[in-house]
Amino acid sequence: MFNFIIIFIKLIIAYYLFSSVIRAYKLQNKINYLEIKNRIKKLKLSDKSKDYNYILNYNGEEVEPEWQWVRNISFVYTWVDGSDAEFAYIKSKYNGGNRNIGSRDRSADELRYSLRSLKKYLPWHNGTIFIVTDNQTPEWLNFNYSNIKIINHHLIIPKYINPTFDSSTIECFLDRIPGIGDIFIYMNDDFFFNNFIHPAFFFTSHTFHPKIFRSREEIITKQNAETLIEENNIHYIYGASIYFTSQIIKKYFDINFIYTHLAHSPYVCYSSLFEPFRQFFQEELKVVFAHRFRSPYKPITLYLYQMLLFYSNSKLSYDSNNYYHYKLIEFRNNYLHQNSSLSKYMFELVPDEITKMFIKFSTVNDDSYLNFKQFIYLFNNKNILIYNINDRYNSNKSLCELTEYLITRYPYNNQFEKNKYVFLEKKYLSKLEYVNETMKEIDKINSNNKYKYRYFKKTFFNKNNLNYLKEYLEEKKNLCEHHNISKQEEREIDLLFNYHGRELEPEWNWVKNISIVYIIIEEDNLQINQLKYSLFSIEHYLPWFIGTIFIITQRKIKLLNINNQINIKNIDKKDIVPKKVYGKFTKEIIEMYLDKIPYITERFIYLNSNHFFKNYIHPKFFFSDDFFPKYNFISQLNEKTKINQNKAELSSFYKSYELIKKFFGKHYINNCRIFADSPISFYRDLFSPVRKLYLSNYLNGIQNFDLLPTYLLSTYNIYGTSQIYYPEYVAGFGDIRNISSTVINKNKTISYYGFDITSEFILDKTILNIDLMNDVEKSLSKLEASKVLFFSVNFKNKFEENELKLIKEFFKKIYNY
Repeated sequence: MFNFIIIFIKLIIAYYLFSSVIRAYKLQNKINYLEIKNRIKKLKLSDKSKDYNYILNYNGEEVEPEWQWVRNISFVYTWVDGSDAEFAYIKSKYNGGNRNIGSRDRSADELRYSLRSLKKYLPWHNGTIFIVTDNQTPEWLNFNYSNIKIINHHLIIPKYINPTFDSSTIECFLDRIPGIGDIFIYMNDDFFFNNFIHPAFFFTSHTFHPKIFRSREEIITKQNAETLIEENNIHYIYGASIYFTSQIIKKYFDINFIYTHLAHSPYVCYSSLFEPFRQFFQEELKVVFAHRFRSPYKPITLYLYQMLLFYSNSKLSYDSNNYYHYKLIEFRNNYLHQNSSLSKYMFELVPDEITKMFIKFSTVNDDSYLNFKQFIYLFNNKNILIYNINDRYNSNKSLCELTEYLITRYPYNNQFEKNKYVFLEKKYLSKLEYVNETMKEIDKINSNNKYKYRYFKKTFFNKNNLNYLKEYLEEKKNLCEHHNISKQEEREIDLLFNYHGRELEPEWNWVKNISIVYIIIEEDNLQINQLKYSLFSIEHYLPWFIGTIFIITQRKIKLLNINNQINIKNIDKKDIVPKKVYGKFTKEIIEMYLDKIPYITERFIYLNSNHFFKNYIHPKFFFSDDFFPKYNFISQLNEKTKINQNKAELSSFYKSYELIKKFFGKHYINNCRIFADSPISFYRDLFSPVRKLYLSNYLNGIQNFDLLPTYLLSTYNIYGTSQIYYPEYVAGFGDIRNISSTVINKNKTISYYGFDITSEFILDKTILNIDLMNDVEKSLSKLEASKVLFFSVNFKNKFEENELKLIKEFFKKIYNY
């Protein structure tokens, strides 16, 4: 029996080895150029044979005289380094506080090697290369190289659409690049050239019109799209965008339209058509520009651009709606004829049969064998002229494998790279086993030679090489200065802690008259005394404040006099809350109607009686540089946070976010973030639309109100209003899309309702929440020693006499003035 098992195992091993040999043999087979020519003939493309002769026979020599015009064409890359602290800081404000580097933002220096491939395989190109980025610069880039220019997003993307973290939005404004030509070629940073490229690959040789490469057809139904959205898999959710893109094209141009995928290859664009494109699809682009991240609900903007180009020169479907038919005619007359004849904007659509001969969609994931297989295929098949490397990996090992491929595939450095990066790469290239021999032999060995596979086997992914690559990546990382904290955060901390009560900068003068609001429900001695000390802290540590403090109560409270410049007004809650809920006063119900306070300012600060300032406070504690309210969210709802919330409040918190997700879309809300116990700044004019949204559509009134208005208001601002189209358009993908138009205060002076979120780093240094439920002496000692600007205190209902004495002495000491 034992021998039988041994034989069986040997058979399995033999079968596996035999299968591996067969797979290896198949990997090194490639379609040679003769086969491609035969395929082209079968496709009856003889009228374009000149193009394919150029493409197939080009080996890097000088291009023909008729192609000299293309030498100065511009290439445009979009690029981001998600590990950059400045980028991560800005993105986290819109991304639920998340600073983790996602696959969409991670950089393995793909751009560097893409540029190398461009320089190597497009020797005729002598034009400018633009790198469009969010105020970043590749560390390895040599600024003395004049042919490469960095273009920051704020130069081309309109204010309040920027910042954006969606390539679909960025692509829509590439025409605004200073110095861009009428025709340019757009690339992602993970596109690579694999062999010499003749300009006839990008343009027709008979009319010099751009070529647009298409791949396979795909039909996605509404049900398919909804399933993809529900599954929310980042690698497949793109299919939902295909559905919404198809629906727009069917609506405007052709009811029978069938979607064919964009090939992952460089895209030739007419810059003069971008503005007409933005005007034509003005309504459809709102959903793109109003949301800062990718979304399955968004159409694919580059595809819409190409289809507008296509149908501008084609007949509409007979089934098309007359309204859209006339809109296209109007577009032709208003835009195209003004510039030149229609022929200027013509192009050739290259079908899938041709596309797959020259273009390859590739991925890197966490499976080493699949990565190995992919890289061998690209090395072997020089008829693949262009490919991309889609990033689907998480492991450091896969990063090493990708790095090994890139530095061995494109080992030739260029003038656009800093010497220290080039020297480091060469140092480790010389260490990698078999690399030098392989690279020398790579072009000598016939593609079908079985020994070529062995070279690759030795080159890639052996243990020694991977260890060297780990060292290389670490050394490369140390070549530049890395920060966990952004310079913007450092500047903000510096400003906040170096403000000692001096006169405010002129741009902050508006804040002097701002309103401050308190709500007093219990009106017992403890809460009244808290309020008095809170007011004392305003008097002393907000010396610039000369506005009105509104205290909402059931009866007038006698308070100590403070600064004569500060006006304190008691507001009876009956004066702001509807009569129908007089018998159901709660703090949360009153919070829904704070905008009803007479003469309250457009921006105001909401405080609790247990809030105290400990040092001088600059208005930037409450507002951003753009004067947007600053929300102090804790990074995540953890177990410690839950303990500090009573059960009713925590239940209301989850109910609130459940409803928020219902209206804005559960995949649109990044996470459930809880407020630190600290002041909250609000826009007065957002209260009315929030009441309409939630009270009219959720409760049909306020009788059974069990939500937290601070979250309803802040999230409405964060997810709905902080975009360029508000109030005509409220952002979001849930039930908000079915709500009628928003009505906002006609007397408003604020044109844009943005927001800011305090970073965790700044929160930790400026705000302290103290719990006096247990060890009072220890908690007070910690608070006294702290250098924070603000603190809140969680008081218990009843203290022992010695505890009360400690508390009184503490407050008298810090507010001894």
